[in-house]
Amino acid sequence: MNGWKWSGLTRPRISWVALLACAWLSVFPGWAGEFRLAPPTPSLDRWVYPFGDFLGDRPVAPTFASFDPRFDTRDGQVLMGWNTAEQVTTNAGPARYLIRRLKVTVTETANNAFIYDPTFDSYLTYATNLPGYVPDADPGRPIELYGAGYRNGFTAESFRENSPYGRLNPISSDNISIGTRNAFAAMHGTQGTLIDVANNVGQANASWTNAPFEVRPWAVGITTNAVPGELVPEDSKFVFDVDLRDPLVVGYLQAALNEGRLRLFLASLSPASQVTPGGTGGGGSGAYPQWATRESVLFDPPQLEFEGVLIGPDDTDGDGLPDDWERFYFQSLEAGAQDDRDQDGIPANSEYQAGTDPTSSASRLEILSAAYDGDGNATLQFPIAPSRSYRVELSTDLRTWAPANGTLSYPEVGVAQFVEQKLNVPPSGPPQAFYRIVAE
Repeated sequence: MNGWKWSGLTRPRISWVALLACAWLSVFPGWAGEFRLAPPTPSLDRWVYPFGDFLGDRPVAPTFASFDPRFDTRDGQVLMGWNTAEQVTTNAGPARYLIRRLKVTVTETANNAFIYDPTFDSYLTYATNLPGYVPDADPGRPIELYGAGYRNGFTAESFRENSPYGRLNPISSDNISIGTRNAFAAMHGTQGTLIDVANNVGQANASWTNAPFEVRPWAVGITTNAVPGELVPEDSKFVFDVDLRDPLVVGYLQAALNEGRLRLFLASLSPASQVTPGGTGGGGSGAYPQWATRESVLFDPPQLEFEGVLIGPDDTDGDGLPDDWERFYFQSLEAGAQDDRDQDGIPANSEYQAGTDPTSSASRLEILSAAYDGDGNATLQFPIAPSRSYRVELSTDLRTWAPANGTLSYPEVGVAQFVEQKLNVPPSGPPQAFYRIVAE
C-alpha cells in the first residue's frame, strides 16, 4: 500500500487519509496492446418502440418524443450493438482496458424533416406547464447518445434484435408502455447505477409519479451537413464523440470490452406531433430524424471507431509498471515507478494502482472536502477513477482500521461522496478520528 495523501481539519480533531490499494492479475493470457475497432456494420441494431416490428430488419429507425401521457416521453429509441470479442480479448478485467476514443457515426435518411441543434437542452426547456420553465435558447432539439440498460431479466447478451419490447397494456388504457421497455437508453444516476432516461422530462400521468431529472448524455450528435437552426438534409452524417471525462462512462465501456458486447442507444426529444383525440387515438407525422440501420441499402449503417489499449503482463524494464500502461500514457518505457511526471505528489506506480492519469495533476486520489455534522458523522468527497471500487475506513490510532458505516453516492461527474452514519444512538464522534479512502 502506498500513495498517502493527507488533508488536515482542525475542529473537531479529525484527520483524513486517501490510501491507494489495488490488486492485479499476475498472468494474462491472450493478446494485449493497442486496439482499433472500425467494423463495417453493427452486430445488431433495432428500433425500440412499442408499436415497431421486433425483427430488427427495418432499414430506418426514427428517434422522437411523445408527450402523450400514455407513452414514454423518449418514445422512439434506437439500439446499436457491436460484438468485440473477435477483435479484443475478453475477460481480462475491466480496468485493463484503457480507452482512448469512442466515436459513433450515424446517417440521417429523412430530407429536411427536423432542425439541427448541436447543443444540450435542459429538461426545464420542455417543462412548459411546470414551475421553473426555461425557454430553449436555440431552435431544434439535440440527438443524444447513451448507454444501454435492461430490465425484466434481460442483459446485453440476451436482448436480441427480435426480443420483446416489454409489457404493453391495451391501447385504451391510461398507461400503454410507460417505463416498461426491456432495453432502454440509460445514464448513470447518483448511486452509480444505470437509470432509464425515457421520462426524464416528466410525464402527465397519475400512474407515473417520478419527478423530472436532468440527464447527462454521453455525446450530442454533430454534423457538418447543416448549420445550427436550419433543416437537416438527407444523407447527413451525425458524429458522436463520447466524453471520456466521466469515469462511470469509461467504466461502462471497459466492462463492455471485458464482456465483448458494446451496446449504445440513440434518443431524442424531437417532436412527434402525435394527436390523441379523447386519449384513444394516435399517430401523426412530426419533425424528427430517421436513422439508417445495417439493413439499409441506400444509406450507410452506423459506424463505430473504438481505440484504446489492453494492458498485458509484460514489464520488460522491470519497474513494476506494465509496458502497455507506460506506452499509453508516456509513449515510451522511460518512466520509473517513482517518477512523478505531472508533479502532483503521486508517483507513477500509485497512479497505476489507483487508475488515475499520471500525466494530469488534476487526476489523483485525494480528499476534496471533509466535514463533521452536528451528530459526529463525517462527510467526505473524493475523485473516482474508472472501474474502481471504494471503501472508507476509520481508525482512532492509525494502527487498527475498520469499515466506516455510511452511504456512497456520486453527486457530480467524477466525484464520490461518503456520508457516515454511526451506529450508536445518538451518534457521536470520537475525540480523535482518522479516515482513509481505499481504492481497489
